[in-house]
Amino acid sequence: MQLELSFSNDSVNLPSVQAFLNTTLQQSPLAKTVIDGVSQFVEIAVQNAMATAYPKGETGSIRLSVEEQHGKLEIRIRDFGIPRDVKELERSLHQENADQLGVSLHEIADEVHWLSNGPDGKTLQVIKWLHDKHVADQEDQGDMALYAKDAVLAPDQEYSIRRMKDEEAEQVSQLMYRTYGNTYFNEDIYYPDRVAAQNRRGIISSYVAVSETGEVVGHYALEREGQGPVVEVGQAVVSPAHRRRGLLNRMKDFALEDASHTDLLGWFADAVTVHTATQKSNIAHGGQLTAVQLAISPKKEHFDSQQEQTQRVTCLMYFHWLKPPQSRPVYVPARHAAMVESIYQRLDCPVKFGTGKFGTGELGTGELGTGESPMGHGTLAVQLIAGAARARVSADSLGEDTVQLIRKARRELVEQTHLEVVFVDLPVQDPGTPFVAEQLEADGFGFLGICPELSERGDVLRLAYLVEPVGREAIHTIDDTAGELVDYVLAEQARVRSEAI
Repeated sequence: MQLELSFSNDSVNLPSVQAFLNTTLQQSPLAKTVIDGVSQFVEIAVQNAMATAYPKGETGSIRLSVEEQHGKLEIRIRDFGIPRDVKELERSLHQENADQLGVSLHEIADEVHWLSNGPDGKTLQVIKWLHDKHVADQEDQGDMALYAKDAVLAPDQEYSIRRMKDEEAEQVSQLMYRTYGNTYFNEDIYYPDRVAAQNRRGIISSYVAVSETGEVVGHYALEREGQGPVVEVGQAVVSPAHRRRGLLNRMKDFALEDASHTDLLGWFADAVTVHTATQKSNIAHGGQLTAVQLAISPKKEHFDSQQEQTQRVTCLMYFHWLKPPQSRPVYVPARHAAMVESIYQRLDCPVKFGTGKFGTGELGTGELGTGESPMGHGTLAVQLIAGAARARVSADSLGEDTVQLIRKARRELVEQTHLEVVFVDLPVQDPGTPFVAEQLEADGFGFLGICPELSERGDVLRLAYLVEPVGREAIHTIDDTAGELVDYVLAEQARVRSEAI
């Protein structure tokens, strides 16, 4: 569901806004008391925008949008009027017992934030999860104690590998909870209704290993991320009593065979560096290393080896084509050209290096410059992963204001939302990418690698801003290729941190 209503700041429009909002929310599975509370809060926010967003006597536009996806309802009240200090608005909004809009935030929404649109006004964002019953709070959930690391192996038996059924979503959530406790960064997996809903909508495709007694003892998933024609593989777990029987690889084989019959161009996976087992699995399935996801997961996420890591968890991104890759132009800073060339060679993907205003040349040839400053206005999309304390800023199109917009987003995400990592994706086929990347490096963003086909515009160059640096000793790599890229990325982090403005 994605709806939007635009109206002027004339209060005569309020009844129409109320009718739109109430009718829309009634289509959700939320309880009536919750709908009433959210409606009241949003209506007051709209009234506030009508009264204060524009100078007295001036007519202006207000936009109310309602979007439901992934089991999450997001409402935005956007004006195009007087800029305000959103940092102060955010602080006031979250003060204890705050009721600046006339209604307490408690039990109304899961998240409420003020977002700045620069000189073009501001946005109030309201987020409410539609499915909010955690697996640990389910009635008659049975034994929810964490699995023992030295669990006795179950008897040898035959396992069924297949797509998950709706009624098995609770077992999947229980399996993940008993394996990871409450530390897995993707919190959706702990809510059975969300797992089932995401599978029904095709956002997630869950695959399970089922024992002879009908117990779900393994899970693997394909997840569509963003708008790119690729799928992420992961959310892998196997009950300790059923390990060492090849279930993980069997589930992965089944899932990837499914994916090969779709219009997807490829799959990617994040392999942890706490150990090298998942790196080995991705290589065995044809994955090629393309990027280092520095500090992608919080250190509270625990594995069999220990309860908590000494630093945030780093993963390695592996990619595999499901369709033969087509030749493409690539614009990157000259500093990274050799490393980017080696990534594309591993991918067996033909490219032409572009050099902005300096012309183009074949891969590995031609004069590489700093590129050209993009013109016009850029657009950004921000994906916040609260449970992992990170965000991804995607520059869908580059403009002369892109660098400033990203810098501003980074400040707000780190200083106001207290995130620990901010990733930035830049389209490699845009001649402005080298210029933007070098400007961001001056602000402390470091090179991570290439993420193929991750956006509608194709491949992206990924950079990262880390609040706290990570050390090499906790990052375990399986081969020289991974070791060289990790060392390169860490050296770049050290360089940009030392040179940051």
